[in-house]
Amino acid sequence: MLKILETELKEVKILEYTCKEDNRGLTFSTYSEKVLLENGIDIHFTEQNIYCPIKSGTLYGIHFQNNPAAQTKLLYCIAGRGIDYAVDLRRDSPTYLKWISVELSKENRRQIFIPKGFGHAFVSLEDNTQVVMWIDEYFDKKYSRQIAWNDSQIAIQYPIENPILAQHDIDAPKLSDSDCNL
Repeated sequence: MLKILETELKEVKILEYTCKEDNRGLTFSTYSEKVLLENGIDIHFTEQNIYCPIKSGTLYGIHFQNNPAAQTKLLYCIAGRGIDYAVDLRRDSPTYLKWISVELSKENRRQIFIPKGFGHAFVSLEDNTQVVMWIDEYFDKKYSRQIAWNDSQIAIQYPIENPILAQHDIDAPKLSDSDCNL
């Protein structure tokens, strides 16, 4: 059973799944097309990726794909915990550059649904965290973009000061220098 919660960014949703438990263990559903459709979300995912940051404090983002290959994402943790961020990068949006965050963990069974037009970042809060990410458009290096994780115009407040970053995140431009076309 999935429960869908609204956020300050009306297009971004938090999903919670409930577990059934008996003497065999837990059973739960992490995805239901029917529940999403009943809540006005018509999506067809094409790919699933799993990220496994080894160390707490590993930061991914701010990532997105430009049009015409913009991506919708659905993310949740299957081990460990972290904070996921969605940033509105749609220039014509009333919530442009606003962001929200949600803690994801195996224990809280929360997911974040991030539609096209939003950037995405994730920071691990425990060693050996594992994050599942469903996307509706295949990764395309030609459209893949990053914005500096610490861009002052976006001003995400992370719970860490010196994250572990990939080279492409270290080299990512500020928003004002990017070619973001969402």
